[in-house]
Amino acid sequence: MSQSVEKKSTELVRIKENMSKVEKMDRYLKSVGNKTNGKEVRETVKVVFGADLNYISEKNYGSNLSVYNIAVMESLRISLNVDSNSSECDAQIMAMTKNEVMDRYIEVHEYSLTGAECRVLINQIFGVNLDGISGLEHSKVSIYSKGQWILQGDTNLFIVSSSLDDVELYVTTTDYYEESVGSNQLPDSLKQKLISIGFTYDADQNRFIYRNPTNESVPDAFKGQVIGNVLESVAEFTNKE
Repeated sequence: MSQSVEKKSTELVRIKENMSKVEKMDRYLKSVGNKTNGKEVRETVKVVFGADLNYISEKNYGSNLSVYNIAVMESLRISLNVDSNSSECDAQIMAMTKNEVMDRYIEVHEYSLTGAECRVLINQIFGVNLDGISGLEHSKVSIYSKGQWILQGDTNLFIVSSSLDDVELYVTTTDYYEESVGSNQLPDSLKQKLISIGFTYDADQNRFIYRNPTNESVPDAFKGQVIGNVLESVAEFTNKE
């Protein structure tokens, strides 16, 4: 662990434990001042959320898109000294590492992004929805995405995971769920909900799988629908206890 990351870990310990992850991130970024660069943001995300954006960038995991969100593309074009409406450098932009895209965007915006704006940017570039992850704390749902555990707990019931490019989503049960109910099969009600929105059952892996027919990363709205269905099953399980 680098000294800067170690320092963040120490300082974040002082932040109230009952704060959400986004509140901790915002509190820390405010404490270091208004001029926050990409490296600083990525290190903070690693400490607070456990999500390694450097790893995602290095492996080129995450969003599989033809172009980024228009706000990102316009800012990157400006960073390359071309008109913000011109697409002449778009191929160059899409060939950049995700870290470079993030760094250039933050530089164009004069290192003045708030924590909330950083989280939007991270989702647009890396496909990591930190606001959504924060909202799932203590939800009994584990998240595995971009080759790493984003949320995990010994008593979690279900796992929502994705392919490295986010084109596919998977839903399955945890070992704790199997121990609790004596089965590794998803509840019938959840199975039917997933099937109704396009999931199919993969018997070899004992999981339900969805592949985006456009071969692009699954949109956040669809991920939210899937998570919502899973949380309904968590509530049903909890009510039976």
